[in-house]
Amino acid sequence: MSPVPRAPAPAAPAPAARAPAAASPTPPATPAGLKAGGHLGVVSCSASNCHGDVNRPRGSSVAGNEYLIWSKADKHHNSYAVLTSAPALRIAKALGLPDAVSQKRCLDCHTDNVAADARGPQFHIEDGVGCEACHGGASSWLGTHISGQPRKVNLANGMYPTDQPIARAEKCLDCHVGNGERFVDHRFYSAGHPRLGFELDTFSAIQPAHFTVDERYIQRKGNITDVQVWAVGQAAALQRRMDAFIDPKHAPRGMWPEFALLDCQTCHHQFGTIAGGSPGKFKLDDANALMVRVAAARIAPESAQALDQHIAAMQRATIGNWAGVQREAAAVRDIADKLKQTFADHNFTSEDMRAIGGGLIALSGGGIGSSRNDQVAMGLRAVAASLRTSGDLAPPQSEALDRAVKGVDATLTAVSGAHANASALIAALKNLQGTTRR
Repeated sequence: MSPVPRAPAPAAPAPAARAPAAASPTPPATPAGLKAGGHLGVVSCSASNCHGDVNRPRGSSVAGNEYLIWSKADKHHNSYAVLTSAPALRIAKALGLPDAVSQKRCLDCHTDNVAADARGPQFHIEDGVGCEACHGGASSWLGTHISGQPRKVNLANGMYPTDQPIARAEKCLDCHVGNGERFVDHRFYSAGHPRLGFELDTFSAIQPAHFTVDERYIQRKGNITDVQVWAVGQAAALQRRMDAFIDPKHAPRGMWPEFALLDCQTCHHQFGTIAGGSPGKFKLDDANALMVRVAAARIAPESAQALDQHIAAMQRATIGNWAGVQREAAAVRDIADKLKQTFADHNFTSEDMRAIGGGLIALSGGGIGSSRNDQVAMGLRAVAASLRTSGDLAPPQSEALDRAVKGVDATLTAVSGAHANASALIAALKNLQGTTRR
């Protein structure tokens, strides 16, 4: 991602945080009986001379405070504790489960739930989504990582390349959208589980990010812009959603489809307002498809046209023709798969960013709470971040852009009520677009 300013780790202590055991700066021996790629636990990263210091270690290419950010500010740190909360217990009881903390389908996303023979002696499931859940089991690469070997050596030994947009998207989407083994269906939603919404660039930034894109970062990993991460993330998310349509586990049971695949506002809307649909008809959740279409219209117009055709055919097939839905989903999946790589390889220019911003503005105005508006707002944040760091904006214009982004954020909060309308949001988005013009 481009160098969006990242907030330092806050000083407030983490709730119920266990004091980390001291980690050695020398490569640890792999515990006996631990299989290759085993997970050693977050303590293997938490020493003050590794990733647990408030100051950058001498000669280090990273800030050194990554563990502190994770343990004090990152929601992933508390993701196991969430399963012990009263709301989680209510959800479990509604689903006929005794609790959430012992359920594999809950642990698989709320923790680093690796097999028993892949857990080292200092691994604790209570640590939630820890370092190795994203960066890979450290037993195979920690030695070369600590000894200062080139990054390509660590990657060859099993470290996961989270800096690369496609790889990051695939890792994050396993939980934030789902895969063949993990999927939050409508039964979970009706029991009270929050709706899953995701956008790769925004979520990377507000995690909060425990990396800083500076010259040393770019030298090691390249300069990947926010809008590039956004576009890749949208294509990857669309591909995953099409996988869900194709998966026979989600086929309609009798006359009822899997409602988690639909636009929530098909059923949940104010009287007289159905965004993009009509009474008595199901509407697929096409927010990711619309975002991909906006990016493709600029970068790969032929793919954008094909995407339009297949999404429209897919929407028409939702009533009584699930085989048609799956056929069109397979076509959309193939388009998204190709665009994912196209976006990853593309050098997004300032003109590209402005064109994409205009396309996003044109999509705004759906019903309040619609996933489309959420995605439009997050996409424009990515465009704004990339423009801000491109060097293409004069300081006054960059300051105006910052104010416009804050205006969008404030409006989104203001229109969250059930009886509000989207006019204020649209005005704020157009103001944001105005600040990006030359």
